Amino acid sequence: MNLDYDLMLQYVKEALLENDLERQQKSKHSFRSRYQHTLRVLGWCKRIEDDLACNKEVLYTSAIFHDVGYSKGQDNHAIESGKIFLDFANKNNFDKDFTDKVFNTIIRHSNKNLLKDPNSSNELIILLEADLLDEEGALGIAWDLMARGAKHSISYNEAFEEIETHSGHILVQDYMVTKKAKEYWSFKQKFVKEFLDNLKYDLFIEE
Repeated sequence: MNLDYDLMLQYVKEALLENDLERQQKSKHSFRSRYQHTLRVLGWCKRIEDDLACNKEVLYTSAIFHDVGYSKGQDNHAIESGKIFLDFANKNNFDKDFTDKVFNTIIRHSNKNLLKDPNSSNELIILLEADLLDEEGALGIAWDLMARGAKHSISYNEAFEEIETHSGHILVQDYMVTKKAKEYWSFKQKFVKEFLDNLKYDLFIEE
């Protein structure tokens, strides 16, 4: 198929614009853009895709549309994302087999348990890994600091607690399946641990 990814991205960007603006106005996570997350998930897919034989057209299209359902609200975003993709696919006369594969990947992308399911497609595994890899490690720490700062009551110790609670979860979790994703996850774990250890030392915590 001759796919126009730029057209897809523009479609998703416009759909998510209202959602991002609403978050900026109402949420303590005003710094977060669902569209920018989409771009990074697509980037992570490209970083790890070679570890499994996959249909890259299905993978990239699924990544682009995986969170567009947030334009309809917070509930059932995976299902809503699938519906929006179907509408786009029908308007653009996409092949039925391709459309079905992308739709089934999108509607399942929020279920982490499917990473270890032998019936999961390679495209779904890579998308799940890419989605989980985003906003962890250095970016996760940046999230924690910005979120804590938005509360307008902050100290270094409170920042440490924020990072330990949220970014620190990665230290006891290992969702990854593919070799590359495992390597990236391990690097992020090491980064978070070293950051927390250094910050704890500098703050004279438990000495």
